[in-house]
Amino acid sequence: MPKTGLKPEELQEKVLDAAELEIRRNGVERLKLTDVARNLNLSHAALYKHFADKEALLDSISRRWLDRIDIALENISLKVTSVESRIEEWLVTLHQMKREKVQSDPRIYTAFNISSEKTRPVIQNHIQTMYDQLERMVQEGMDSGLFFCNTAKEGAKIIFEGTVAFHHPRMVFERISEDRVDFLKAVLNALLTGLKQKK
Repeated sequence: MPKTGLKPEELQEKVLDAAELEIRRNGVERLKLTDVARNLNLSHAALYKHFADKEALLDSISRRWLDRIDIALENISLKVTSVESRIEEWLVTLHQMKREKVQSDPRIYTAFNISSEKTRPVIQNHIQTMYDQLERMVQEGMDSGLFFCNTAKEGAKIIFEGTVAFHHPRMVFERISEDRVDFLKAVLNALLTGLKQKK
């Protein structure tokens, strides 16, 4: 138990909150662990016990947000509705959650974008989680005779990479002024139509 009286996980949450506040004030480029520690009245040593460096802190900030996305998408993937409607809702939700983050919290989104550009483990884990969810839905479509791809993994890759312009962090940021939901649905419809074709 740290001297703050908080459990380690509670202290980490307070550090992440303080770091996000610092990023919103001054931008991710000026974020320093020493400033975060000072704002929380912590010693540098206490902070470094939880976060080895600035990248580790940024990864944790990204992970907290990405976990929320993963949970939202998982809930959609488990709905008792048609596979097609779930895949569409899944992709639209992913697109909208990233757009909303750019619009409501642009400096935190920049921190996430930095992590994603470096293909950090936290980003790779998030991508794998999304692939697993998609693959499970595609497999369900194959089992019911709706899709005719070679494997569920191949079908998930076609859908994910075919719609990357709508969920890649940099592409979402660059097209933030556009309403692209209808275009996303049109692209997805074309991809799913292809998956329905017998080989």
